[in-house]
Amino acid sequence: MNLKRRRIKAYVDVISELVLSENPSRELAIKLIKDRLESEGIEPFRGASKPDDIYEKELISLYIIASKGLGIKEDYPDVFSKVFTEEMKYEIAVNILNSNKDKKHIRGHILELFNGSIDGSIIAKILRFAVTLYYLNFENHKFVINTIRRFYDVFPEHEDTIRRFTKFFIAIKIAEDIALGSIKNRIDKEIVKQLISLETGVPKSTPSDEYVAKVAKIVYDIPQKVLDSILMGKTSPKP
Repeated sequence: MNLKRRRIKAYVDVISELVLSENPSRELAIKLIKDRLESEGIEPFRGASKPDDIYEKELISLYIIASKGLGIKEDYPDVFSKVFTEEMKYEIAVNILNSNKDKKHIRGHILELFNGSIDGSIIAKILRFAVTLYYLNFENHKFVINTIRRFYDVFPEHEDTIRRFTKFFIAIKIAEDIALGSIKNRIDKEIVKQLISLETGVPKSTPSDEYVAKVAKIVYDIPQKVLDSILMGKTSPKP
């Protein structure tokens, strides 16, 4: 079983424990996902760094699998109201960003969702929600590009945070393309990297090859030999 499937199985197992719990809570969900991933030797869905709140951020993955993958949101309203209140807001924000509403409406609605103001942490989680939808195969990469573009257009004052998360998304896209075999060499990689960066409209958002390699290893466990060949331009020594 590949790493992505193992990670999804861990999410499903945690959700099963949550819905059977007599007292579901965010704290319990965070503990369950941390314990499960660590016991399986699986890194959380993340970039090169491992922030202290990474397992809380994994509640986004749990929510998406529970609501869109398993379709149990209506069956367990108590669990969702106790555990996933913040994640439901992130979902609403992503949907607003992908609506046909004008910039003023989008900005006002998102600010209203978060009591009048948003910071870098909230922006990162909203963007993480969109990227996770892509990673878990519920949306295509164009959906994420549109989300990023709209966010940058509506909240330009948060350019630094949006740029950092754009680099993470591009790294995820390249890593998946390598894992699926659609990127086979450095030229393919560079075309995808530059094209997506241009499509998002976020300046200076192309990740380094070193960063892409770290994400590819963490998220897809791509063999180092393959990463060296495609990202670093290294070839194995001849026997």
